[in-house]
Amino acid sequence: MLIELLAAALVCGTPSNIAPTAHVRAYQSGAAGAGQDTTTSTKKPKRVKKPKKAKPATDAPAPDEPIDPDAVDTTGGGLRFVWKQHPSLRFGSVARVDLEAKLQEDVRASYPDAKGLKDPITGQVQTFELHRSRFGLQGNLFKHIEYEIEREFTEKELTEKEILEGLTPQSQWKDVNVNVTYIKDAQIQIGKFKVPFGLDELTGVTHNDFVYRSLGANYLAPARDIGVMVHGRFFKRGLNYWTGMFAHDGDNARSKKIQGGDRTFAARLTGTPFRTLGVSGLDVGGAVTVSSLSDDSFRPNGLRGRTIMTQDTFYEAVYVKGQRRRWEGDVDWSAGPVSARAEFTLVNDDRLQQGLRDQDLPPARARSWYVSGTWVVTGEQKVRPLKPDTDFLRDGIGAVEVVGRFERLWYDSSGEGTATPTRTPRTENIFREADRALTVGVNWILNRFIKLQFNAIRERVEDPAKNPVPDGAAFWSRVLRLQFVL
Repeated sequence: MLIELLAAALVCGTPSNIAPTAHVRAYQSGAAGAGQDTTTSTKKPKRVKKPKKAKPATDAPAPDEPIDPDAVDTTGGGLRFVWKQHPSLRFGSVARVDLEAKLQEDVRASYPDAKGLKDPITGQVQTFELHRSRFGLQGNLFKHIEYEIEREFTEKELTEKEILEGLTPQSQWKDVNVNVTYIKDAQIQIGKFKVPFGLDELTGVTHNDFVYRSLGANYLAPARDIGVMVHGRFFKRGLNYWTGMFAHDGDNARSKKIQGGDRTFAARLTGTPFRTLGVSGLDVGGAVTVSSLSDDSFRPNGLRGRTIMTQDTFYEAVYVKGQRRRWEGDVDWSAGPVSARAEFTLVNDDRLQQGLRDQDLPPARARSWYVSGTWVVTGEQKVRPLKPDTDFLRDGIGAVEVVGRFERLWYDSSGEGTATPTRTPRTENIFREADRALTVGVNWILNRFIKLQFNAIRERVEDPAKNPVPDGAAFWSRVLRLQFVL
């Protein structure tokens, strides 16, 4: 089914009004003259009209482009089917229902016998992985009520044994929410959606410059949770804000063995402070969250650290209680075909009464940073999602982009302690654990539906005792991703 969808996308990737090629025009001219008298005529030949210039491929919006409700065509009456961005049902200005799909297939390789690439049942290394199979509906009611429903079909259900062991499953429901837009400067969003924290984490999954998000986005940013949020924009999008309350502190803080934090307050602010000085394309942002932490679980409830693709755990969770405080700052810049990003994240977890004698311990601390850059070598303007000026097999080769990112994620404890650092979950001083990674890659966007991404990742866990390869050496991972969006 996926192959058929990809083949159809290659054929239909460009609007239907593309002008015929020279070979087609020659054939049409020959066919038109077949059977006609070829003797010389004294009549003045009619002037042949030049074919209309084809519209660029960018006129058609990509399926994963943000939808502006003000630009939605609501002039037609009654029930009708439209396919401009998504397969869509419209009923005048009353309702819009769009079908969306996101499919990603990976081909992976890393160091020999990597545990994170093995099938949990057969124990065999899985070279091919259906990484994402996500379907959903989005649209609006009466123009000012937007909704989104999205479900992931690749999540694996727990076995009965795992349930008896107290493990918790991951939710298959992703974005399930309603956004009320009657007041543009104070929109209200209710349901399950991403906690407003982290530039990389908040970038759409199909908009990513890299196959995998940064280490900080995967293990320090909250990701999705159930809550209510107020958000808006001022000064022609020169200042944007998001603030809300959530039931927990996001999917990334939870796992099968970690229950994560409880009620969370989050706020994020972004803007273009240098726009008045003539500096365009530079966005600056920051965010903060405060979550409550309990030690009700008999297992440690802190954050964990893993490698990017192979999922090797290099930092185990510790016992925590009190509050979890996150801070984040980011810069996002683009100019023509190039762009750059940088982000820093800091997390502090209280450890009240978590010592062996119920004494307070220094807070557990986690930090991360990355810098990344991209260059569209085919010359298109750098936007997310990136669209080619000319589609592959339609008078062009698509868009080609080279990318690079360097990052670090590390854990320890803050404050001064007298004890020797150790790796135990109730230690006074936490032994510093860290992972460094360099990712380089190429993105090939064939058309607005299909993208190919290749990443080579050089990674090194700094603690030899936790490094998955001998002698604390660096190791390489390779991944090729085929992405299809509808």
